[in-house]
Amino acid sequence: MKNKIILPILVFAVLLAACGGEKTATAVAVAAAESTGGNVTPDPCSESALADEVGKVNDLMREFDDYSRLASSTPQGQLIQVIPPMQEVRRRAESQKVPVCLVELKKLQLAHMNTVIETLMVFMSDPKAEDVNRGITQSRGLHMSYDLEIARLLGLTVVAPVTSAAPVPTVDPNTATTPSAQNNPDSLSVLNPGPNDVTLLAEPNDSAGGVATLTAGAVATAFGRTADGDWIQVEVPGQAGQKAWVSASLVQVSGEPPIVTP
Repeated sequence: MKNKIILPILVFAVLLAACGGEKTATAVAVAAAESTGGNVTPDPCSESALADEVGKVNDLMREFDDYSRLASSTPQGQLIQVIPPMQEVRRRAESQKVPVCLVELKKLQLAHMNTVIETLMVFMSDPKAEDVNRGITQSRGLHMSYDLEIARLLGLTVVAPVTSAAPVPTVDPNTATTPSAQNNPDSLSVLNPGPNDVTLLAEPNDSAGGVATLTAGAVATAFGRTADGDWIQVEVPGQAGQKAWVSASLVQVSGEPPIVTP
């Protein structure tokens, strides 16, 4: 039946095309629209539809970010309860169909989710593994790239650094399979989340001289902190045994360094 309807339309279109003119072309378009009930599928990448399409992708990212924040405050021994729902969100994101204009956004989203989940799994087995700090840094960068891609798609201007939702896991001394951070300072670290470099000082005060720089995204081993927690003692990257101080407000600390006397 469908073929019997389409064939006369095509024949009619060919006859009109032979006559030429804009009016005949319009008549063909109207006839075709009427034959399909007047339903025209909107372009999902058009300006009017793009925000809704981005929102569908971002809904899953927001859900994943909620679990990431939960993971960042979950003891090591209990992360096994948080990771499965994060994997479920990732599976839904993998299955989600997106228009061609959102392929890059989805790629960044999945890369971030995979990195966070893999980092948490490594952290569960070995909190001191180098891959943990590397994974945290990488996942933050991927989330920032994701946010910037959304801004590009929607024509927004980013006026401040985007804060990523990558989790910084914590160790529960009662359930950890390795010695607690307080007994093993080498397992502690600080991360400079950026976007600016941070100056490492000779003493824990703002007037002390700078001895080195912790670049944006770099990680340094932490040895201790002042009693008030305002300053963290770290090892200068690339200078084994050389210690310096950094303001706790400028970095993100993994674990809880012991109190040391300056």
